[in-house]
Amino acid sequence: MQPLRPVYVLLVFLALALALRFFSFFPSVIDQDESTYIVIADALMKGYTYQVDFIDTKPIGIFWILAGLQWLFGPSVFGLRLIAAAVLALTAFFLYRAKLSMGSAPTAALAAGVLYLFLNSIFTFYGVSPNTEAYFNLFTALALWLYLSRPRNWAYFFVGLLLGLAFIIKYVVLFDGLAFGLFLLWQAGRKKESWGQAWGRALLMAVGAALPFLVLLAHYRQAGQLDAFWFYTFTVSSRYPEYKPIGDYLKFFLDFNLRFLPAAFFYYYVLFNRHTGTQQRQFGLLWSALVLVAVLATGKFFGHYFIQFMLPFCFLAGEYFGLSTGQLPRWLYWTRVPRIGYPLLALIVFANGFLQYKDYYLKRDYPEEVAAYLMPRLQPGELFYSSNDQITYHLMGQLPPIRYVHPSLFWEPRHINALEIDVSREMEQLMALRPRFVILRQPLEDSRFEPWLKGYVMVEQIGKRIEVWERQ
Repeated sequence: MQPLRPVYVLLVFLALALALRFFSFFPSVIDQDESTYIVIADALMKGYTYQVDFIDTKPIGIFWILAGLQWLFGPSVFGLRLIAAAVLALTAFFLYRAKLSMGSAPTAALAAGVLYLFLNSIFTFYGVSPNTEAYFNLFTALALWLYLSRPRNWAYFFVGLLLGLAFIIKYVVLFDGLAFGLFLLWQAGRKKESWGQAWGRALLMAVGAALPFLVLLAHYRQAGQLDAFWFYTFTVSSRYPEYKPIGDYLKFFLDFNLRFLPAAFFYYYVLFNRHTGTQQRQFGLLWSALVLVAVLATGKFFGHYFIQFMLPFCFLAGEYFGLSTGQLPRWLYWTRVPRIGYPLLALIVFANGFLQYKDYYLKRDYPEEVAAYLMPRLQPGELFYSSNDQITYHLMGQLPPIRYVHPSLFWEPRHINALEIDVSREMEQLMALRPRFVILRQPLEDSRFEPWLKGYVMVEQIGKRIEVWERQ
């Protein structure tokens, strides 16, 4: 395969991302994390301060990004999902260019990008729902391209700066940066470059990576909210890690490999194949191992954590398609036959589209129904509270009447303890606002609303799941 013009590759990736994710664009909510980002972004656009007026456990970067996207393109959830697909396509493109820069064959580079798009577009909580990883991987992949292009020494500052921007979206990017820095030193140890040059480049990366966080720190200090920033950034984060039996970590990792079994086969085949370039395997293994530490370290087994791992995973797995047929055993020849491979890819795209049509397009959209009920009834200045499905606030053009936007923060004991939430006080403040409507999802997490509902009557039930209570 001859190298394609970059613009054609980018268009192929964009078309594939849109085709793979098309039916996921329609529902107002896929999971609560994405809804939280959108709603807090609404608050930032109205001048409120994150981690003071509205609280979550993520760094501020994702909320700034969503606020910027809404400012540029409007508040449509459908539009934001389209942009998320474009972000994935760009990430795949940067991964493609990075592999070419490291000397991979065009087929291997293209395969890496295609695999990344497929892995992110199949399972809901492994990539279909746009999460922080989908956005910070964009900066990581661009940094990787620049890093592997062997730029002049000063350009390593910009490699670090890109990683630093990813870092303020989610702090686990530290492990990607650590992999990049350690590989520079590894190359010096193997006499590929001088120790002075390696340390100088690593230092420039570290300075660039630190800059966005230092600017963020200065921003909160200038606003007089450094204590709040420090509490939610470090104190709360330190309370979240859990320690599980080693078998649980292995099962979590095995779950990922089994879900994406064909790609996992390519990954491990390349990792242990002598025909793959040594440098590719060394860098891919180092990067994979360090990112895997980030995925597993918290002891919280959320599928979307593996999206970060998908970059080094696809970086190596794509190299399988750079091997010549003669470098494969005969029983694997069929994997390189176009008349078999392309129909299989088309079948996967079709099957994925059919499943997404059932799971997302045909799924009952409760927030849309609630918004349709409230819109003609809620008067200007009147408030409502929703115990779940916080995207309803966005659909209604309102902000939540409490600081804790993600439902789990206000309902789950582990979050309440970590964030030191005084639930009784928060409930008193909420009900003092006298929201006209209270939207409750059944079954309720606990009975905290019962004393407050005496002045309310249930006026609508939407399906068997949603109750609408109105103040009398």
